[in-house]
Amino acid sequence: MKFLSAILLLLSFSTVASAQTQLDEQIALVRQSAHTDRKVMIMSNVHFGADESEQFWATWEQYRGNMASNGDRRLALIQNFASNYENMTDQKASELLADSFSVQMQAVSIKQGFAKQISTFMPDKKVLRIIQIENKVDAAINMQLASEIPLAK
Repeated sequence: MKFLSAILLLLSFSTVASAQTQLDEQIALVRQSAHTDRKVMIMSNVHFGADESEQFWATWEQYRGNMASNGDRRLALIQNFASNYENMTDQKASELLADSFSVQMQAVSIKQGFAKQISTFMPDKKVLRIIQIENKVDAAINMQLASEIPLAK
């Protein structure tokens, strides 16, 4: 996930509209690629019955849309952190921390709702496998973000 490097680099050097447009385009491309990669991982690791497949993919697309909306909040949080990095106040740090917990809790809530939804038409072992795949991809993304976002000063 090279997009975070680009985000932090562009935020630290420039706020011009053209740089923001380029950044937005890069983020959109990375997100689309990650979405496709997730889908391929699920398709490669989960066998769906004919009845399950149609229901699952429709539900999954809705779930991923909800997660993308929460991802927008996370991106805004990262941008807020980056823009306040040099002059971080205790008040701003408290705000960022509260927002970070909110984003994380929302992600868990969305994932729980998705698991509950798909468990109505597929066995729990398969639901567990799907959530494990989602968690593994999320962990890889989180690891990349953690390696590129500096600690607060």
